[in-house]
Amino acid sequence: MMHLQGVPDEIMCRVFPTTLKGPVRICYSRLTANSISTFKELDAQFVSHFIGGHRYKKSTACLMSIRQREDETLRSYISHFNKEALSIDKANDKILVAAFTNGLRKGKFLFSLYKNDSKTMSDVLYRATKYINAEDALLAREEKPRKRERQEDARSDRGRKMTRTGE
Repeated sequence: MMHLQGVPDEIMCRVFPTTLKGPVRICYSRLTANSISTFKELDAQFVSHFIGGHRYKKSTACLMSIRQREDETLRSYISHFNKEALSIDKANDKILVAAFTNGLRKGKFLFSLYKNDSKTMSDVLYRATKYINAEDALLAREEKPRKRERQEDARSDRGRKMTRTGE
């Protein structure tokens, strides 16, 4: 702002440190006295020092390397994939769908995606959510009889123990 208003370098160099906090202020305090003569030099010093901490957006190519691990659930893969996809600048929906599908393990869900071509990532995620919910429901249904069997086994074990002890 001061540069746009034509404020002289000397004033900008004196005002600049009042705007600094944390590591930036420490970096400024380590500069050798009288080592900078223009604001442009000061700017260059800070840019060269802090450029390494700059986070660059990833390209869509990195999504193609994401794979669902053998032990990874679909829910976990979606979370992992979405985290990476958010770090990409202007990701194209077709590329997202292709990368997501490419990384999926072989199975019923992948087959269903190939069978019914999805055009958008939101459609893929919607279908994945339905698939996950169906899997969860089937697992819950299978676990109920097992619980009952375990309870019955525990009761019969107690009954056997009681008859052996004569109670």
